[in-house]
Amino acid sequence: MPSVIMTKRLDKLDPKVQSKTVAFLSKLTENDATAGLHVEPVKNCADPRVRTARVDQQYRAVLFQLGGKDTAYVLYGIYNHDEAYKVAARVRLTINPINAMPEIEVLPEVPEPPRWQVPSVPSRRPLIDLVAADLIAGLGIPPTVAEQAVAITDEDAMLHFAEGLPEWQGTALLSLSAGAGIADVVEELSLSVNKQTPEGAVQAFDETRDISDEEILAGFNQPAAGMTFYQVDGIEDLQQIIAEGDFAAWKRYLHPSQRKWVTKDYNGPFRLRGGAGTGKTVVALHRARRLALADPSARILLTTFTKNLAHDLDVGLRGLDPSLPRANKLGESGVLVQGLDALANHVLRSAGEEVSQAVATVLGTGRVDVQRRTPAMAWEDALTVAGSDLPEPLHCRRFMEAEYQLVVLPSRITTEEEYLRAPRPGRGVRLTRRDRKAVWAVVAAYRQAARMGGSIDFAEAAAIAAAHLDQQGTRPVRHLLVDEGQDFSPCHWQLVRSLVADGGNDIFIVEDGHQRIYGHRIVLSRFGIRTQGRSRRLTLNYRTTKQNLDWAVSVLSGHEFVDSEGELDTADGYCSARGGPAPRVLSVLGAQEELNVAEQQLRTWLKQGRAPESLAVLVRDKAMRQRVVEGLAEREIQSQAVETGGVSSGKVAVLTMHRAKGMEFACVLLHGMSEKSIPMGLEEYGYDESDKSEALLRERSLIYVAASRARDELVITYSGVPSPLLPDPHTKA
Repeated sequence: MPSVIMTKRLDKLDPKVQSKTVAFLSKLTENDATAGLHVEPVKNCADPRVRTARVDQQYRAVLFQLGGKDTAYVLYGIYNHDEAYKVAARVRLTINPINAMPEIEVLPEVPEPPRWQVPSVPSRRPLIDLVAADLIAGLGIPPTVAEQAVAITDEDAMLHFAEGLPEWQGTALLSLSAGAGIADVVEELSLSVNKQTPEGAVQAFDETRDISDEEILAGFNQPAAGMTFYQVDGIEDLQQIIAEGDFAAWKRYLHPSQRKWVTKDYNGPFRLRGGAGTGKTVVALHRARRLALADPSARILLTTFTKNLAHDLDVGLRGLDPSLPRANKLGESGVLVQGLDALANHVLRSAGEEVSQAVATVLGTGRVDVQRRTPAMAWEDALTVAGSDLPEPLHCRRFMEAEYQLVVLPSRITTEEEYLRAPRPGRGVRLTRRDRKAVWAVVAAYRQAARMGGSIDFAEAAAIAAAHLDQQGTRPVRHLLVDEGQDFSPCHWQLVRSLVADGGNDIFIVEDGHQRIYGHRIVLSRFGIRTQGRSRRLTLNYRTTKQNLDWAVSVLSGHEFVDSEGELDTADGYCSARGGPAPRVLSVLGAQEELNVAEQQLRTWLKQGRAPESLAVLVRDKAMRQRVVEGLAEREIQSQAVETGGVSSGKVAVLTMHRAKGMEFACVLLHGMSEKSIPMGLEEYGYDESDKSEALLRERSLIYVAASRARDELVITYSGVPSPLLPDPHTKA
């Protein structure tokens, strides 16, 4: 049976042709000699391998037919009947003489000038500090492309130039312009470069030689070939690809820099860092799939911080491979996708009365009533009852929550004596012995009230679940993958470590210190998770345009962010392979006028043919979310407040910036970005400047997260005084 290799030219196939294309390719893969397909060579063509085939009376496919052990077809595109023959006459399938990458060349009908004239800006240095010969011999960049690339001095010009090239070439040039070296790019793209002298490399591009079908087919197996070509795995795979209609949304494609972290084995925990849109979550999904296919009996857990993110991961994994072995609960074979708090609940329920010992270890008093959760106001009540001796700055819920979750619980402190001598790593505010006694009095009151009410809080649940697993020696997971690890608390990490035994491929973590919008700074090694020497970074953004990415990163500029090993996490080297319009920051006169601007912008996007569900209005809190939904309804725009689950078809999504985590939209409007809205809640951190500074960084991260949800267009509006976190300059509406 023939196989099919598709090109990214099919990334946005006309919906009218989708079902016809599926039917055509189904017949082709079953039997390419089927009557009615009319697979035919083309006279006077540039490549004897080219063929056209009948899709229906109106459309024909342009393909390359390759022999070898089995017949394979490379599908180039679907065209109207007459146009198909014109295209087929001018395309040629070949391989790069330096790195053996398969490439499709389109010969011009008439000689034409270079597609991109490099602007001359003598006062600027070229972005790529290399000579053309380095690119030709070191990577396989064609001479004419290399000569132009090393002369470009402007970032936008480089992006525009790269967008017109085969994807692996454009990616290589963008990485080089961001500061990477030749060796870095070879490793990133997993290129197999045939070492030659610069003169020999240039000559290789000028030579004409016969290339066998076997050579071309071998080229498709290179990791970087997946940037342009996709080898279809059966008709069901094909149907899903065509139905989704967007190559980038297939979730089957892995950039070479991602693929290695999917396939590589590690002798312990591994940590993959990367900015928003760099594909960290896609790596985690593919890695879970790879581990499950390698051992269907393995117990694999994919977990994250929130229930909504866990839902999104579950949907993504089912879309990636619906037939993948899945587990329904902890301890079963297959892949289980569940939020960490839900996992803690499962462990506690399964423990039965044996949980009492773990409760005593964590809280000091054994009991079995651990299913109810302590209400949010319990700390306020404890402060009222026992907080009279606390210094005024410390007499607040935020301080007590942080001290409890970062010091008391992870250290399993159960008495005042233990707390008085306990280290407090990472806590900025210093406490005297008297202060500690006052703090412990509030902790004791909080625990006593919870014990009387038969409840524990979420952090306690994670700590108790971890203690129970440690005491039982039970390790219900073989491979554990963590998404959005930067938001996990110390007790969460204790639970992660307790769920899986030390060993090869035990814990795989993806994180971005710039997206820490919930958690505090921690150091993983304190919880038995050591990733030193097993940590890597992704830098290429696939979601957001360069313009949107630059704006989002500018919100972070001048401020230090750290990763989960306490190391500086910079945005240096981040780049996007896509360009688009610059984000617009609009000042309006008041709340109603801001809603009018939102209506106008949404209508503009809808008139452009954007699907309503691909548009999002992001706000700082739920109260503003409700006002926007009501305001849009008054203006006859259908929208929905998104809290749980996905976005309904036919409605504009309105959601908080926190809820938008893990999602993406074609166009995003950041609404209400005034000083009254963001930053929010900083007065709650008045007890300590370092904690207040951390809270402010989380507010910056929140804007970064929100802005990076936009694939194509980003608009920011505010009324009154703009948020001090917005980068300058501001344009006026």
